[in-house]
Amino acid sequence: MDRSDSIRALTVSFLLISTFTVVEFIGGIVTNSLALLSDAGHMLTDSVSLLMALITQIIVQRAKGKSMTYGLYRLEVLTAFLNGIFLLGLIGYIAYEAFNRFVNPEPVLGPQMLAVAVVGLIINLIAGYILYRSSKENINVKSALLHVITDTLGSVAAILAGLAVTFFGLYLADPVLSIAISLLILPGAYSVIRESLNVLLELVPSAVDAQAIEDRIKELPGVVDVHDLHVWSITSGSVVLTVHVVVSEVQDCNFILKEVEKIAKDFGINHTTVQIEREGYACPPTCPLLSGGNIKTHHHH
Repeated sequence: MDRSDSIRALTVSFLLISTFTVVEFIGGIVTNSLALLSDAGHMLTDSVSLLMALITQIIVQRAKGKSMTYGLYRLEVLTAFLNGIFLLGLIGYIAYEAFNRFVNPEPVLGPQMLAVAVVGLIINLIAGYILYRSSKENINVKSALLHVITDTLGSVAAILAGLAVTFFGLYLADPVLSIAISLLILPGAYSVIRESLNVLLELVPSAVDAQAIEDRIKELPGVVDVHDLHVWSITSGSVVLTVHVVVSEVQDCNFILKEVEKIAKDFGINHTTVQIEREGYACPPTCPLLSGGNIKTHHHH
């Protein structure tokens, strides 16, 4: 995956969001709009999240050296996880503020609030589109995109509240819409946290069927057995497979290696390590996994 595209997307989005945060904060003070001030607060948290994601991407791209053979790709997953937790906190804050406004609604300058909210929506849509193009294979950018989506929904809510206040005098529209926004954001936050945890805990990616891979390898001509099959992700879009394959004839090794790589690619796995073993392969006596002096073969589970 090309992380330079992700860095450009995060940089432009950060500049757009952080600049308008200042504009919306000033607009909220001038119009006495809690909705705008709250949305400015949301945009401030999103600016911080975008900055975290941007710094992480730069570090990951520049990480080199023999002490980092897998790079620092897990750092972007960790950042995405923290952003997901942060997003849950933001949802709680929105719900809390909505409750307070429902209990104590205050008058606002509807037309001015509406104008600022419309500009905010345009900014969020631009930033969201930029991030969306780089989010499909990068969980870090995906989590940043979700933050921008919360802002977009917040801008829509502010517009609807501005319309309700301007034309109907309905001050309770804002807290009602804020609660609806919280419910819409929750599944996305859960998705980012779950996907990040799956990578950090080295679980089999949800899109990969490890048993199906093992079954297909066992069906290959010359394969006697398969063991120690492990599938995990280094980061989103980078899946790794390691497996021990027991063969009956040494001359079949190259054919079997190529076929295992083809099977892995069929499951979206882009990094494969295969250990070929002859039938009757025995570990050395010093192997710590041997349970007794008479056991010379085993599965390395």
